Formats: sequence, C-alpha cells, structure tokens
Amino acid sequence: MMFIITYDVQDNDPIIVERTAAAIKTMGNWSNRLPGCWLLETETSARRIRDHLRQFLGERDRLFVARISRNWAGRNMGQGFPEWVGRREFGDFPNG
Repeated sequence: MMFIITYDVQDNDPIIVERTAAAIKTMGNWSNRLPGCWLLETETSARRIRDHLRQFLGERDRLFVARISRNWAGRNMGQGFPEWVGRREFGDFPNG
C-alpha cells in the first residue's frame, strides 16, 4: 500500500526533522521529493505509521498520513520519479 506522509516541525529543529526522516526510511520503500512530504510503500496502516512517528515529533508538530491510490499526477518531480511510482504496490481499494 502507498501512503503520503507530511509533517510540519514547528521550531524547524533539525534533529527532529532528521529523526523523523530516518524513522520513515526504516518503514519501507520511500521517496522524498518535496520538503516535509514523503511517499511510503508499506503493509501497515495510516494509524500505525502515525503512532510510530509520533515519538520523533514535538508536542506542537503536525503530522498527516493518508493512503493514496494509483490515481496521481505530478509536475517537476525529478528524473525517474514516474518509473519509481509505477513500480510501487498501491493495493486494492474497495468499491463504494
């Protein structure tokens, strides 16, 4: 399954940013083409991703995790990005 993760570190603390990035990188295949925004391919749930990352963020830092479908579009995402996304597993979404 593919998720988008975005977070905002309120104090721009580089240690928090680096620890959060390192934690995301351990969870599966990832891409980080935009600051504070990640794509992550993993078999876990959005709730579990959030709960895992919570420990690396400060009390006022914001975090959003959502599962995404293969229905995406981008612009200027860099060489190789469309091929990378094309090789990812998005999983099935139930009808309705």
